[in-house]
Amino acid sequence: MKMKKTCHETSAFATLRSKPSLRSTSSLQPSAFPHAFTLIELLVVISIIAILAGMVMPMFYSAKERAREAKAQVAVKALETAFKSYLDTYKVWPDGFPDVDSEISDDIFRTLRGENPGVGAGYNPQGIAFYEFGSTNSTETKAYDPWANPSDPARDTHVYRVMFDKNYDNVIDLGGGNLVYRSVVVWSPGKGGVNDSGGGDDVASWK
Repeated sequence: MKMKKTCHETSAFATLRSKPSLRSTSSLQPSAFPHAFTLIELLVVISIIAILAGMVMPMFYSAKERAREAKAQVAVKALETAFKSYLDTYKVWPDGFPDVDSEISDDIFRTLRGENPGVGAGYNPQGIAFYEFGSTNSTETKAYDPWANPSDPARDTHVYRVMFDKNYDNVIDLGGGNLVYRSVVVWSPGKGGVNDSGGGDDVASWK
């Protein structure tokens, strides 16, 4: 009789052990409230993003500025080459071309494009296109540098400038004792849009 009781107790104990407890079962269930960011954690993440943006944006603008300078440098050298090709072709500068530094606009602009043959003293009677102005940096009568904003009324401060050696001695006096030994020079007023005759932040063909 005692033995039967012992077997019965053992069987009951085994049954209890085989059933998972309520505590162990609940611990296996996924939480109804997953971990969420606290306000402090969100502020930390936002701060890190702001710091990274502050580091990247200056680099981006710096790279963009260098690209504009490079584009302007290519343009002024190409324009100088175009003017030299004109001089090689006609052997003389037109009388209407100014003796002082001037914007590349109006007659000068059209002459390079070969659009006004026979004007005045015969600026470009053969109608040769010495330079092709892209639509992004020119209008019908002016050539703009990369800093010109089409929607900005002050964009005319960003027109390429030119000065010719009208004495044909291969010397151009830019003022202030600044002599350049070329037949023609071209420059951009640069980022500031201030004409410094090739100084300051101007982008010049002879530099």
